[in-house]
Amino acid sequence: MNIRAVIASAAAALALLTAASAPYNAHAVTPSGQLISTHYIAQSKEEAAAAVRSNLKQRITNFDVQMPLDGYSITDIGAHTIYCACEETGIGTEGDYLRFSIKGYKCRAQLNADEISCTISYNVDYYTTAEEEKKLTEEINRLTEELSLDKFSDFSKIYLLYRYVASNTTYSEDISDPYVYTAYSAVMDHHAVCQGITQLLYRLYNDNGITCRIIAGKSRDNSVFPASEGYHVWLMVKLDDKYYLMDPTWDMKFNGDSFHYFLKGSSDLDSDFPFLQHIPQNDNGLSFPDYNSDEFKAKYPAAHTKYHEPSYTLGNINGDSKIDAVDASMILSEYARISGSKISGLTISQSRYADVNHDGVIDAVDASNVLAYYAALSSGAETTLSAFMKSH
Repeated sequence: MNIRAVIASAAAALALLTAASAPYNAHAVTPSGQLISTHYIAQSKEEAAAAVRSNLKQRITNFDVQMPLDGYSITDIGAHTIYCACEETGIGTEGDYLRFSIKGYKCRAQLNADEISCTISYNVDYYTTAEEEKKLTEEINRLTEELSLDKFSDFSKIYLLYRYVASNTTYSEDISDPYVYTAYSAVMDHHAVCQGITQLLYRLYNDNGITCRIIAGKSRDNSVFPASEGYHVWLMVKLDDKYYLMDPTWDMKFNGDSFHYFLKGSSDLDSDFPFLQHIPQNDNGLSFPDYNSDEFKAKYPAAHTKYHEPSYTLGNINGDSKIDAVDASMILSEYARISGSKISGLTISQSRYADVNHDGVIDAVDASNVLAYYAALSSGAETTLSAFMKSH
């Protein structure tokens, strides 16, 4: 891929800085990307998508891509290339995270002289700057380290991150502020609307090895007449080869104490409050997926009913039917987490069985008891954890 970067003039830069200093309002949006225009020559649609993805991640406002038509119409190829640039990669800053980072864009595709290729000129407006994304990454890395997720099962990771976001974020009151639509606001200011909240969880999940998608559509409240509707986004997450639905925004009202939209199926997502509905649909054009298509449903098959939490026993808090050093490590991580962030990463059932000495506190003593019992089992002992603790 040949790359030619052209730095815009100082006068244009001064004009942008002057415009950016004005207060934001819904009718006067200024570009938030870098004032750099780049031109890429791509030999395939895959190369073109990679070039667009690179520009989007760097928050570059203006860029051109020369690429083969490859069977696409000149009117659709610009939006289709954005769609391909936002394909899922398993990287938290790409995929749906990138798709929902775009406030809006314009593109113009012109047929080249060979009539089998075109040049697409993009002008993209972002919710955040590259510098803000850098700060967000630093904060997310700090948060991930603090939560100590490396020893946790996928279910425990999903639960902990969901609970953390639901407990530490409030719904934004001022929806005219563009930042409330971002993960940046959810982390830095502890408030956001549904788009920012789901964007944050999408990133946290992907950064920690959990596959998920953001689903766009609308919510409907049938408790009033006529029924009220509004734009809404939620998530689907992969667990044990199935995809489950979740809505952290609607669960925030319970402050992380109980969940009504966590790991639900397609038939029971709205079962706790039947008058409220989630309706997936694409109102955003060709750069977004068709969530109701057979192709999307085949690639991301939603479970029919909700996920059932694993069964735990005393000392076995990861649900794998054995007590070992992993359980002890999870107990120690929980102790450190509660001591620091005050946010528990264990479910109610896990917490009950993590407190192995029944003193009402999950701490290093519980972890020590589990490790001692594991060592005894490794040496050939045949006893239960309860019996072992009574004899020691």
